[in-house]
Amino acid sequence: MAIVLQQEAIGRQLGSRVSVRAACQINSTFIRSARFVLQQKGITPAKSMVLCGGPDWPTSVLTGIMGLSCPQMLLGSVPVVLIIAPSTALGAFLTTANRPGWDALSKVVTLVAVGSQLGASVGFAAVIERAASTHAAQIAALPIDEEVAALDAQAATHARAWRQCSDWRQPDHPPLARALLLCGAVLGLVACHLSVLLRCFERVTVADPFDGDPLHGDALRVVRGWRGWLVISCFALACVVLAAHRTWLGRRARELLDRGLLQNTAGGLLPASEAFEPEAGPRCAPPAASTTRT
Repeated sequence: MAIVLQQEAIGRQLGSRVSVRAACQINSTFIRSARFVLQQKGITPAKSMVLCGGPDWPTSVLTGIMGLSCPQMLLGSVPVVLIIAPSTALGAFLTTANRPGWDALSKVVTLVAVGSQLGASVGFAAVIERAASTHAAQIAALPIDEEVAALDAQAATHARAWRQCSDWRQPDHPPLARALLLCGAVLGLVACHLSVLLRCFERVTVADPFDGDPLHGDALRVVRGWRGWLVISCFALACVVLAAHRTWLGRRARELLDRGLLQNTAGGLLPASEAFEPEAGPRCAPPAASTTRT
């Protein structure tokens, strides 16, 4: 049910949006290698490894964005029960970790669950890497999403403008922007080191009753006095300061592009209308739903 909902109700619907396909890097070598593996006929070990070892929700949604067959994805995901079983057992044993004699067994189940998850993740990465190196020619021949390629070119241009604006060694870089960035960094470092050097929060596990020690029915008791609230305040203030700095950088980058002051790699000015050449390869027409949106 999760695979069907994530692939059909979420992935296939969101796949009509160019911004979503671009955010998923649908034209990248990694995603194209995954597509090549998942498009193979039948249920192969490599296909099952990608479906079971990849990130759960993103993998299912990505298969819908790529328009793959849902029954094929369901069949290829059957071996995931080998990963789900120890993970479910781990959740059960964590709730009994405080009972006499169960602690050692809980640690054994934890090792089994972590090992299965790690093995699946390593297998997923190995399958993608092997496909990218062994079938490089076939993967390069897969069609490229034209709309995503154009959006990626715009994003690359904006990223260059962003890097140019964020270089505070420039003589016209405002002192206030430097102060904001330094202030946010210092606040983040203070929050991080305080949480390590001092005991700012209570240690709570899933085996601890909510009405018992240390919470006693109040979730806020997880914060230990002024030290905990100081860490939270520093972290929250750092987020606000850095968000303000990021907003200023975004506005400054847009102004730089509008005025045509983006520098090229040789140090000269690059016209704002100049776009990067997208990755070479065969083109494909965008989905019909995205054509109407555009």
